[in-house]
Amino acid sequence: MLDGANNKFLLTEAAEIVKNMASEFCSIISLMDNRADGRVASKHQGNWTRVRVIGGLIGLAMAALILQLFRIQIIDHKKYLAQADAMQTDKQTINAERGQIYVRDVDGNIAPLVMNKVVYTLFADPSSIKDVGKVRDLVNKVAGDTIISDSMEKLSDKKMQYLVLARGLDNDQAKEIKKADLNGLGLQASSERVYPEGTLAAQVLGFVNGDGEGQYGVEQALNSRLKGKNGVLQTVTDVRRIPLTIGAKDISVPAQNGENVVLSIDRNVQSQAEQVLADGLKNAKATTGSMVVMDPQTGRVLAMANSPSYDPANYGDVESASQYQNNVVSNAYEPGSVMKLFTVGTGLNEGVITPESTYYNTSCIMVDDAKICNVTKSVSGQNMTPMNILEHSLNTGAVWVLEQLGGGSINLTGRQKLYKYLTENYRMNKPTGIEQAAEADSVIYKPDMKSGARVLYANMTFGQGEQLTMIQVISAFSSVINGGNYYQPTVVLGTLNDDGETVKENQPKVVGQSLKQDISYELRDMLYQARYLGAGGKSKDNGYYVGGKSGTAQKVDPNTGAYSDNLTTGTYIGFGADKTKTPKYAIMVRVDDAKNGGYSGSAAAQPIFDSMSNFMIQYEGVSK
Repeated sequence: MLDGANNKFLLTEAAEIVKNMASEFCSIISLMDNRADGRVASKHQGNWTRVRVIGGLIGLAMAALILQLFRIQIIDHKKYLAQADAMQTDKQTINAERGQIYVRDVDGNIAPLVMNKVVYTLFADPSSIKDVGKVRDLVNKVAGDTIISDSMEKLSDKKMQYLVLARGLDNDQAKEIKKADLNGLGLQASSERVYPEGTLAAQVLGFVNGDGEGQYGVEQALNSRLKGKNGVLQTVTDVRRIPLTIGAKDISVPAQNGENVVLSIDRNVQSQAEQVLADGLKNAKATTGSMVVMDPQTGRVLAMANSPSYDPANYGDVESASQYQNNVVSNAYEPGSVMKLFTVGTGLNEGVITPESTYYNTSCIMVDDAKICNVTKSVSGQNMTPMNILEHSLNTGAVWVLEQLGGGSINLTGRQKLYKYLTENYRMNKPTGIEQAAEADSVIYKPDMKSGARVLYANMTFGQGEQLTMIQVISAFSSVINGGNYYQPTVVLGTLNDDGETVKENQPKVVGQSLKQDISYELRDMLYQARYLGAGGKSKDNGYYVGGKSGTAQKVDPNTGAYSDNLTTGTYIGFGADKTKTPKYAIMVRVDDAKNGGYSGSAAAQPIFDSMSNFMIQYEGVSK
């Protein structure tokens, strides 16, 4: 395109040309006047004047014509060329098909979880409709419940040229509309998500909105991969829009369909997790809860369940947008006493305590002006080991480990060590990067805060004062029981081609080391012993190597801003291993505001863990 300076130069040149033409024309007229016969009478002078005026006007008209041609051919050449191309070129978008989503079971069978189907949008051009009554009758008969509210009343508005009447018509409905062949009606094909398994794993999946964009879950996190890229078909046509022979301006770019993604979610494990969670919440008289099941040897998530859930095929029918959220990744909370296992693991790995170390347990201790007490009073006045801390869930014991990290007191050195383990070894200081939308970040306060650090870090040893997501906690937990390897958590197993063949399978990825291998094994044994020796005697050793830890955390009352005695979050986290003590699964359960009495970690969350663990033992074929 010509720039401003060039345009100015060309206009100046054109003006000079016109000026010269006008001067030449006047000279010709003057010459004609001088050569006129002297005998011309004065009565002819008026005729010559008119000739000069007419000649001048003709000259100006010619000059204007030249200027206009100059502008069209030189200055605005590209503009008119583009307009001509637009009139002569037919350009169509070839829509890419969104990738489908699959799951796999323990036997390797692959099943579709999200598929596509062709649906139609029915639209009208009211200005072209000849018989409004016939159109109304046809649409009411065929479209039924898919008719858009108030659209039928606008059919008589001849000023409108585009009006959407109904969406989501199936193939049979579309055929009936076409067969009627009524003026002013049209159909536009599009793709819609279909869910063969209904509401299964709804929050893991998310949904696709009316604009074709993924919202929540995998649909949003992997939107660019699932969406693909639209193609283009461009041809040069004649005035009747009939394509001409292939030319330089013809373009054919095929659409690139989205990737078909296979999730690491196991269909059977997911279905069981959702059922067990719903039953457990009902028994605990709780309304909300979540569960996550992970393979601790790979970091692959086998199930993520949330209650209440929703139907992704009818995502608009929810009471609250919070139902869309996968709270396993999107909701950070204070996990409570499950954090004691990480505190003990830190002390063991640093070598400041051993499995045989003991401390003298009292019911309560003072940290500055804060009083920290144990729930269990029966072991007060006794020497306790690290395993006893987990067995009886002793707050004072967790604080004792923090003191050992600092050489005997809650000082900056001890706080820095605990902070390092939480953020670097256990990787709880940032989102995990799992393929889910809206993953929440954690809240872990730094150890050098000016005031309140001693009390805060004492509380953090038993899971109050920091906020973490379930996916952060179970990923770290898997590492401390599997030998210390922190695997990148993932919900994607790989991709398939259109023939159903695996194109790429994501390999497990170790991204850090939480504990030394021997320390990991020691801590794993402590969790096994603590489960059957502690937990109020509710667990019975059935011959399987299963370990775990409960936690109950008070929640902040939104009305008072203080911790409430009635609002709690109960958590249980644990694993199951085969006879070689190799962990086969890890499970974490969260229950909010249980009302079945007792501490919600053991009274509400643990029974849900037990049911799911028993299923996993059978499903995975775990040996005694």
